[in-house]
Amino acid sequence: MISLSAHGLRGSPEVSRRGFLIAMAGAGVMLGYTRSGLALVSGATGSASDLFEPTIWYGIDPSGTVTVNIIRAEMGQHVGTALARIVADELEAGWNTVKTVTVDSDPKWGLMITGGSWSVWQSFPLLSRAGAAGRIALVEEGAKLLGVSPQACTARNSAVHANGKSISYGDIVARGDLRRTFTPEQLQTMPIKRPAERRLIGKDVMALDVPSKVNGKARYGLDALVDGMIYARPLIPPTRYGSKVVSIDDSAARHVDGYIRSIALDDPSDTAPGWVMVYASSFSAANRAADLVKVKWQSGETANVSEQDIQQRAAEQIADPNGGSLFVDEPGVDTVFASAKRKIERTYTTSTVMHFALEPVNALAFEKDGVVEIHTGNQWQSSILPVLAKALRRSQEKIVMRSYLLGGAFGRRLDGDYAVPAALASLAIGGKPVKMVCTRSDDMRFDCPRSASRQVLRLAWGEGNRVAAMDHHAAAG
Repeated sequence: MISLSAHGLRGSPEVSRRGFLIAMAGAGVMLGYTRSGLALVSGATGSASDLFEPTIWYGIDPSGTVTVNIIRAEMGQHVGTALARIVADELEAGWNTVKTVTVDSDPKWGLMITGGSWSVWQSFPLLSRAGAAGRIALVEEGAKLLGVSPQACTARNSAVHANGKSISYGDIVARGDLRRTFTPEQLQTMPIKRPAERRLIGKDVMALDVPSKVNGKARYGLDALVDGMIYARPLIPPTRYGSKVVSIDDSAARHVDGYIRSIALDDPSDTAPGWVMVYASSFSAANRAADLVKVKWQSGETANVSEQDIQQRAAEQIADPNGGSLFVDEPGVDTVFASAKRKIERTYTTSTVMHFALEPVNALAFEKDGVVEIHTGNQWQSSILPVLAKALRRSQEKIVMRSYLLGGAFGRRLDGDYAVPAALASLAIGGKPVKMVCTRSDDMRFDCPRSASRQVLRLAWGEGNRVAAMDHHAAAG
């Protein structure tokens, strides 16, 4: 069983936002604006008394281990490795001393969104300067311990070197007195390496998460367990929006060993309208029972819309001068087409495309001390938290999301909509831990598809066989 971290960490003391503090705290260096209180999250070992609690970006313990806090989602792109290398390169840390920890949804982390290939380039300025600031502080304190001037020192491979002597980062943390403060203005002008001086970025190194993914130690949402947990499989209505539950008949399901009950969710956010949760002591029991529960819905207006209907609607949009959308809208195009000597028109269509995750969509939710915890893989925490707050009828400060590996699915874990019914399922049964797992068919029915579309590409030639105009007209289904 996996030990879940303690929740309710927003009350940890904060250092002034005007200062970037490097200070001695217990047994380690803390680097950042505020303590995270997350030493026990996502695979960290030991106890709070013998572990350094990393701050908002990274920390170093007396053994020299550098722990980098990651706010981006790992979905197969090794983003933790990429971000940790930015810190480690400027810090001059040995790569074998670097670890990563995925943080929770505390607002102090800022915008938590993974998508659009933003993670590295958006994080590089901040993380590189944070690494450079740490290196400067370690060199200054290391110089004192070595009895030399900082100008005589160089940092390399997690140690400070001078005149044939050296001291490791771990020893500096254990023996030194690190109290250097950098203002945001100083950080903005913090010198960082030239590309030619980099020792890790752009070099061939092993991604930090490869071993755990190979040996089975990596933790995905399905791996999250907690004492007293029950399972739930959703029964999803004919339409994503607009359906309402009329009645539930679970008489046949009551004969399934482990079946508990079926409940229609009340969702003020309208994320999962008409959903029914089938609860059981195991997922296999919930799965069997769900197939026996009969739900009558009042369906939404799109219940009978087919793929052909979507394509037809797209064609109508294009045929309507005021419908669809023009990808190219240059003045005079219509005039050129009207007078063109030669025209070519081609129609391209795409069908509705669904996302699939290697790991079935799932989320574990429970309430403790007035705080709702949601354990799941998610790449859009900052977007779904306001929706969760509306659905659960509580402030965002009373909701914590714990992130896990996603198991692929670029886009399917984008909005985190599956976290809403999981959390509602927990509250509907008294806040006890509920693990909601969707089957592949459930996932297909609740996915946010890339809609079918029809595109028309038109070319027109004038005199001299020269291209006079191009009109790219599209209409989504």
